[in-house]
Amino acid sequence: MRKFFIYLTFISLIMSSCNHEKQNVINGKVEGLKVGDKIILSVEDPDGSLWIATDSAVVTKDGEFTLKTKTHDCLVQLTCLKTNEKFKPEDTQSPKRFLESYANLNVSGNVNDWRYIKMTGGLYSHPDMAEINRITDSAQNIQSEALKMLAKFRETNDTVQYKTARDLIGKSNSIFEDIHSLESVFVKNNPDVAYSASLLRFDYDNNIDDYEKAFYALSERVQNSPAGILVKNFITGVRTSEVGAQAPDFTLKALDGQEITLSNYRDKYVLIDFWGSWCRPCRQSSPLLVELYSNLKKHNVNIEFIGIACNEQSDEMWIKAIEDDKLAWIHLNDSHSGKDKSIQKRYAINGVPTSILVSPEGKILYREHPVNLIPKIKEMFEL
Repeated sequence: MRKFFIYLTFISLIMSSCNHEKQNVINGKVEGLKVGDKIILSVEDPDGSLWIATDSAVVTKDGEFTLKTKTHDCLVQLTCLKTNEKFKPEDTQSPKRFLESYANLNVSGNVNDWRYIKMTGGLYSHPDMAEINRITDSAQNIQSEALKMLAKFRETNDTVQYKTARDLIGKSNSIFEDIHSLESVFVKNNPDVAYSASLLRFDYDNNIDDYEKAFYALSERVQNSPAGILVKNFITGVRTSEVGAQAPDFTLKALDGQEITLSNYRDKYVLIDFWGSWCRPCRQSSPLLVELYSNLKKHNVNIEFIGIACNEQSDEMWIKAIEDDKLAWIHLNDSHSGKDKSIQKRYAINGVPTSILVSPEGKILYREHPVNLIPKIKEMFEL
């Protein structure tokens, strides 16, 4: 009888173990949350071009929520939806946080300052994160204050307030720069932490050899984690779109409805300009590109320009920027690319503006910031 009891106990332990699934549990205490509000957790697709909602929790008690997810070892986006609001995959107010392995996590803050909610526990309790957390909190507090002042400026038009807000944003940006060196140390000291892959992903400085070496210094587990796969895919994109490589082909409908395929321009030089209507450096480069385009056409140079808008929030803003800046060439919006067909990701564009010059044979000749590329094109065609 005793043996039978032990056997049953053993079986119950196995069943209990099987039913205990690993997961991240996120407990939130956020001022201003109301019953019926919804918290959405989203993850990136493998090429990093889309945010996909995977888990959610409905607020059943004012100011509190509990969200459970099996998602781990990757960056996640947390979106707060008020009752009857619709989910937008790309929401600039939605904070990005990293889920390392499985842990109990806590989120705190105010719903009116949702983008700055604080997460503790899990990765954020790692000893090497203490100083990073402290500096990040400091920078975010300053940035939050600046954004509130800018919002008031729109109502009062107080130029003193505007200048103060701009100064605060500059100060917060400077503090964020200080975090970079700490993050680099974190990556070197923690090769078996998936967050290291995520930090490395956003630290590409146009030296693919060093970047690749740093990635393969991470553990095999991290390389194959969701965060690691994004870096691996980025490296592949850089290698297949670097100078000397055959330019990856693409097909997409242009602003005028015409279907554009890169390989159909094999008899011409093609300047591909990755930009965004929201991007100040891109817009500052526009007059220089307009002047170059006009000059090339005047001298009958066999070249076409293709502008590819990246991360646009609306077609209206994109179209208005084209009209305002008088960009008279072919225009595509990568936001219209189908799933897994992002041109931006295929060319491993990690920041805009980026311009690429393709030869009539389809080879990539240059890949640079347009300000640096324009003089080379002028020299190339003796303008």
